Amino acid sequence: HVILYTSNGEARQEFSIVLAARPTAGELTPSSESSEVLWAARDNVESYRMDRSMRMRISHYLQGDGPHIG
Repeated sequence: HVILYTSNGEARQEFSIVLAARPTAGELTPSSESSEVLWAARDNVESYRMDRSMRMRISHYLQGDGPHIG
């Protein structure tokens, strides 16, 4: 969880959204706001370095017991 306060007092806060999806067409392409994009196999998710809050969101999804908000 990072909040950046700029020199003019503006607050900027990173956020994350985790989506479950499947490819239908096209190529994965990073944007100016991402350094890498990939399709992660369910069995390999634990091997990726990520913030604990992102790991918690993914774990909730993989448990399969309904939506989680938090």
